[in-house]
Amino acid sequence: MHDPSEASTRDPEDALDRVLRQELRWEAPAEVTACLLGLISSSVVWAETARRPRPQPWYSTLVLILTAVAVGLSLAVAWQVLGSLGAELGIVAILEQLRAAPAIGLQRLYEALPASRQVVAVLVIVREQLHWLLLAIMLWLALDGWQPRRLSTRQTP
Repeated sequence: MHDPSEASTRDPEDALDRVLRQELRWEAPAEVTACLLGLISSSVVWAETARRPRPQPWYSTLVLILTAVAVGLSLAVAWQVLGSLGAELGIVAILEQLRAAPAIGLQRLYEALPASRQVVAVLVIVREQLHWLLLAIMLWLALDGWQPRRLSTRQTP
């Protein structure tokens, strides 16, 4: 059945996983199942729901379309309400100030420390090179046919 040398080379996590799988597998005896089914007074209802026919495809499509329309209308109404609320509260002006804040901060940094221009320029060049490197790695992995290793692919004995 099991090779003892194989068991010694496995990780402790594999042994724990194997023990947990064995302990979590539990089957109820037939007598217990029969007693529990006897307690259910509406067992006929369960049998009828199992035999209930599925709805027609056109009905399912209609329900799907109506649901999509309702969700779309809800999103449109929410967009309008949030837009008018944002205009009333001045959120657009706040967002414009936040967008301009990095440029203001850099300008103040340049005024306080004139040598910081070179440091910022070097950081911008490094960032651009890292973007190109990331793009090259992603393309290489995509074209190479890389498959991520999944944890669930291990064989259990």
